[in-house]
Amino acid sequence: MSEKEALVARYKFGANYIVDFEEFRGQVLGKTVIPHQVEIQPGPAGKNICWLQCPHCYGGSADDTGERLSGERSVEILEEIAAGGVNKVIFAGYCTDPLNCAYIEDLLSVAIKRGLIFGFNTKSLRVSDRFLDLLSSSEIASGSYFSVSVDAGFNSSYNTVHEVANKSSRIYDRVLKNVANISSALKMSGVYFDISAAYLVNGLNNTNDEIRKFVADFSEAGCNLIRFTFPQLPRGKVAAELPTVPSAGECARYRYRLQPLIEELDNESCRVLFVDADHEHDIFRKARTTPCVARFVYPTVGFDGWLYHCSQSSAPNFRQMALGNLAERRFWDVFYDYDADHLEKYFAECERIMKEVNCRCDRKEHLVNTGIVNSGVFSGISQGTEK
Repeated sequence: MSEKEALVARYKFGANYIVDFEEFRGQVLGKTVIPHQVEIQPGPAGKNICWLQCPHCYGGSADDTGERLSGERSVEILEEIAAGGVNKVIFAGYCTDPLNCAYIEDLLSVAIKRGLIFGFNTKSLRVSDRFLDLLSSSEIASGSYFSVSVDAGFNSSYNTVHEVANKSSRIYDRVLKNVANISSALKMSGVYFDISAAYLVNGLNNTNDEIRKFVADFSEAGCNLIRFTFPQLPRGKVAAELPTVPSAGECARYRYRLQPLIEELDNESCRVLFVDADHEHDIFRKARTTPCVARFVYPTVGFDGWLYHCSQSSAPNFRQMALGNLAERRFWDVFYDYDADHLEKYFAECERIMKEVNCRCDRKEHLVNTGIVNSGVFSGISQGTEK
């Protein structure tokens, strides 16, 4: 598979997180499993968890206890992760943004020096000169990427979709400029680096003209992939109250009208994709697929400094199912702290707590856990997809 084909597969939720299911089971039982990747959601610099108050934010219901890791401890944790054999780290945020962190450049510097594949999932409102300098390094590992979530093609619709208080703000223009600056820095250094833009189609941003403009703007700014998909219903929200979360019928109508346009805009220099994984894999509004192996495949360091099962359960609301406090314990001590001798009981207790705290799988988690179910490697454990 070429680099471009692998890129498209990843954005179609086709990444191969578990290569050999039998081997994976043995590694879990033997406590030798190494995560495919670790996500780090570094704590914000200010009092507010995030810059924006997006109504469709997956982490909009998150509590904030005020707990934060220091920059020094965060760097230590990343060093521990790399020393233990993890080769990929994702900088993202559940109800926050990785670039809204005072020491994000220090973490990126460690990732580059350690030869880690890294990815950024961000709104890209802030990009510092030091960040641009780091991204122009010739030492960046192949497969690294920068993905910016936009969901609009105009300043006005950006402000509406993201519920920006100041309706005269030109945040769309700022994000576009930041992406162009990253692309320019990479071109000057000769580094190949995937830059993508994501667009969640909803009732406020679905016109053909807006989508054409968005694709033109961000392909010209340097993106080599643009993905359109639909928002997922956030935990604790009612769909009818959110104009940014379309119903199944609305999704079908948008898909029918927009898919031909998006196929028309697709080209080799900037792949333009329409991905409806909910429809394709029958997971629309499904809460969880169990047994959940997320904590073994892509555990997440939350903004509060605790290690959690996954990116969708990485806030104090989910403390009951947290793996441990990284302010007090080393990463690998926390990661391997589970009862491998009674795995069926462990998974059953996890499932009980997941129902209690109402955690929800994102699309990749649904598909990875479905792969586990289909493989039969944990056949003695309760399995299925919950509504």
